[in-house]
Amino acid sequence: MSARVSTTRRKVGFGDCDPAKIVYYPNYFDWFDRGSHQLFEEAGVSMRVLEERLGILTPIVDVQCRFASPARWDDEIDIASEVTRWGSRSFTVTHRITQSATGDLVAEGAESRVCVRSEGENNAEIKACAVPEEVRAAFGITDT
Repeated sequence: MSARVSTTRRKVGFGDCDPAKIVYYPNYFDWFDRGSHQLFEEAGVSMRVLEERLGILTPIVDVQCRFASPARWDDEIDIASEVTRWGSRSFTVTHRITQSATGDLVAEGAESRVCVRSEGENNAEIKACAVPEEVRAAFGITDT
């Protein structure tokens, strides 16, 4: 596990909500993905660096969310993201969304991602590969 945590504060907008003015559930998955991207960017190995310089993509192979309480239009929420599991070819990023004012849990979830490289004719196939050492080092991980 890494000690690095990335936290984003955002105000829930009208467009984030369903007709009952609570956050429409797919938005949590969007915020999880954005949290992962920000976490890696803050570590100095953005998803763009992974793709363009290292030839690595990190597709999500599993995602989960548990909803604890509603977030509503105009609420301020904090989205905290951290890598909680490193495998040889994959990793898990967990996310915790809380009310900024009270710290009350709104939702928590996890994304499992795998490192892949494009192969074959026109890069039409993908194949799992090792998490690059540069990524491990950026998160302070020295062993598998």
